[in-house]
Amino acid sequence: MPSSDPRWRKLGQNFIWFVLTLIALIVLMRFFRSPVVLLALWGVGIVWGGVLAYKLSQIFFGANDLVLSDERSQSYLEQALDYKAKLDRAIRDTATPTRQAHLEQLGEQVSILVKAIEALIDRMSSLRRDEVIERDLQSVPKAIKDLEKRLAEERDQTVCAQLERTLTNRRKQLESLQSLQSTIKRAEIQIESTLSQLGTIYSQILTGQSTSQVANYSRLSADVDEEVRLLQDHLEALREVKLGGA
Repeated sequence: MPSSDPRWRKLGQNFIWFVLTLIALIVLMRFFRSPVVLLALWGVGIVWGGVLAYKLSQIFFGANDLVLSDERSQSYLEQALDYKAKLDRAIRDTATPTRQAHLEQLGEQVSILVKAIEALIDRMSSLRRDEVIERDLQSVPKAIKDLEKRLAEERDQTVCAQLERTLTNRRKQLESLQSLQSTIKRAEIQIESTLSQLGTIYSQILTGQSTSQVANYSRLSADVDEEVRLLQDHLEALREVKLGGA
């Protein structure tokens, strides 16, 4: 059991109380052949047990999504590092001094690019694993449905006004969560785009189609700088995320 995950700790605590409650009811059944105790035993077993089973399935499905996302991000980083290693090798194998100088400067830019990718991946992973965000993604939609139901049934105008304000805040919270998810997806797509650009640069260098002329080198250098800028923009957007529920 991943003890570092607060969801597992909470589920474990609930399971212990579930078992203790069942034991207590079973002991009562031995002394009191009451239909009420029997009904309570069945209710706890079915309802509470069902809730625990549902939460367990949510943890497993959520963990699978998280693992897949982290594996994909790690794959991106490995690709970026591989391009960097190949570019370093190309620099070492270059015999022309002018071309080597251009490649060395480009290599420094690619190093900055790879660090930007790594920082963005770290931030994305941190947000995916944040227990507050994960909790709110599960609880807020349910809270909205509950508030909508209560508002439809409520007849007291004062209570209705309070429910409407709370519902408005919950909807804003959900919009923020959805916006965060969208921001993470856009950052991931940007990383994919940057990797594609790195692959293009490497293939051009490998075939000698670039850095043989100053104009070609300048274009590649500008392309790398632009990718760094785009990655940093996404990183800044994710750094501005304020954690915590409404």
